[in-house]
Amino acid sequence: MSGTAEAGGRRTRVPAWAASSSMRLALTLSALFVVSTLTAAAVSFLLLSGELAGRHRADAQQMAENLAATYQVAGLPELHAQIATNVITTRDFSNLYLFIDRSGAAVFGNFSVRQPFTGSRDLVAGRDISLVGAPPGIEGQNFAAYGLQIPAGWILTARNTRWIADTRRIVIQTLAWGLGAALALSVLIALWLGRRSERRIARLNAMLDQVAAGNMALRFDYDPGWPDDISRVADAMNDMLDRLGRSVDSLRQVSTDVAHDLRTPLTRLRARLEPLLVRDDLPEGAAQELDLAVAELDTLVRTFNAVLRISQIESGRARPRLDAVDLRQLCADLHEMLLPVAEDQGHRFRFADGTGDMHVTGDRDMLAQAITNLVENAIRHCPDPAEITLALARTGDAVEVSVADTGPGIEAEARDDVFRRFFRLEKSRSTEGSGLGLALVAAILRLHDATINLSDNGPGLRVTVRFGGAHPPDRAAGRDALAAGTNL
Repeated sequence: MSGTAEAGGRRTRVPAWAASSSMRLALTLSALFVVSTLTAAAVSFLLLSGELAGRHRADAQQMAENLAATYQVAGLPELHAQIATNVITTRDFSNLYLFIDRSGAAVFGNFSVRQPFTGSRDLVAGRDISLVGAPPGIEGQNFAAYGLQIPAGWILTARNTRWIADTRRIVIQTLAWGLGAALALSVLIALWLGRRSERRIARLNAMLDQVAAGNMALRFDYDPGWPDDISRVADAMNDMLDRLGRSVDSLRQVSTDVAHDLRTPLTRLRARLEPLLVRDDLPEGAAQELDLAVAELDTLVRTFNAVLRISQIESGRARPRLDAVDLRQLCADLHEMLLPVAEDQGHRFRFADGTGDMHVTGDRDMLAQAITNLVENAIRHCPDPAEITLALARTGDAVEVSVADTGPGIEAEARDDVFRRFFRLEKSRSTEGSGLGLALVAAILRLHDATINLSDNGPGLRVTVRFGGAHPPDRAAGRDALAAGTNL
C-alpha cells in the first residue's frame, strides 16, 4: 500500500508508513528521544572525563605536598626513604615519584624528566618522561604530573591516567548497550502506537467509504477507556452521521410520502378516464387528448413507483430473495424479450455468451430489473441504427455483465452523476424519462454487493456490472421478494 505526494507539479508515490501522520509522529518522537539521550550521554561523558582528570591532577599535587611535608619534618634522608617506599609499593607505575636536586640532576625516583617544573603538567611516557625499569607497553601512556620546588630542589609526582581511559571505555560500552536497548524499545513502542493509530484511522476510512457507498447506519466503535484525539474525532463523526442520517431519512421519507400520496389519486384519475376512451360520442380530437392524458398519467405512476422502489431498497425494507441465479439463462431470456423492442427502434441487439459457470446469489427479479433498465437505457438514448451488445464474462471468481452500445456515450465527468435520482443529461428534459432508471439500478446492485462501472466503448458507452464472486447453484435462505416494477 502506498500514498501519493505532490513534488514539483508531479505526483510521486510514497510508502504507506511515510504517508501516515501517526507513523511519522511516532518515528519523529523516537528520533527526538535518541538525539536527546545521546546529547545527555555526551554531556555526562565530558563532565565525567573532566572530573576524573581533575581528580588525578589533585592527587598528583597531594602526593607532592605530602613528600614536601616529609622533607620539612624529617629532612632529605627521610624524603629519600619515603620515595623509595612509594616506588616499591607501586611497581605497576601507576604513581611516579622523583626528587631533583638544585643542580638539576635526578637524585632518586622511578622516572626522569628533561627539566624540572612547578605546577600541573600532562606528560607522555617515552616523549616527556623516561620510566626506570618500566614493562613493555607503557610507552605512550599519559600521566597527570605536579611539580613542587623545595629548598633542596624539586619534588615531582605523577599519576597514570590509564584507568581514566578504561573508565571511559566501560562508560561508552555501558551507554551503548543501554541506549541501544532503550532505542530499540522506544522504536518498538513508537511503531506499536503508530500502527495502532494507523489501524484505527484505516477503520475510520473504511467506515467512511461504506457510508459514502450508502450505508448510513455505520458508526465508529472504539474502546472508551482510552480517550484520545482519534476518539474525539470519532465522536464528532458519529454525531455528524447521526444528524446527517436523520436529515437523509427525513428527505427520503418526504419523497416516499409524496410518491405514495400522489400515486393513489393518479391511479384513480386514470381509472375514471379509461371508460371515456371507449365512448363514441366524444368531440373531435377529444379521444386523442384522452390517450395522451392517460399516457402521461402512466408515466407519473411509473415515476412514483420507481421512487418508492428506490426508497424501499435504500432503507432496507426491501429484502431480496436470495437464490442461485443463472445469469446466462437470465440474460438470454432478457435478450429474447427485448430484441423486438430494439429492432423496432432500428437497432441491432445481440447477446454474447461467456464461458464457465455464470451463477451468482441474488434476487432474480431484481437483477432482471437492473439489466433490463440498462438495455432499455441504451435503446432509448442511441440514435438508430446502433449496435447494442449484452455480454457475459467470467474473470477468476467474478462474473461480469456488460451492456455496450455505439451511441453518443457519456462524458467522463458526468458518469458519477447519472446514478443520482432525477439526474438527466438532457438539461431541457424534453424527452421521455424521469432520470430514475440508473438510480434504481445502482440501488439494486448495492443491495447485491455488486459494482457498476461506466467506460468508453469507442464509440459509445460500456456499462459493466461486476459481481464480486461466483457462487455454486445451491439455494440460499429465502427472503421476502420485492415485486418487480415498470422500467424507467
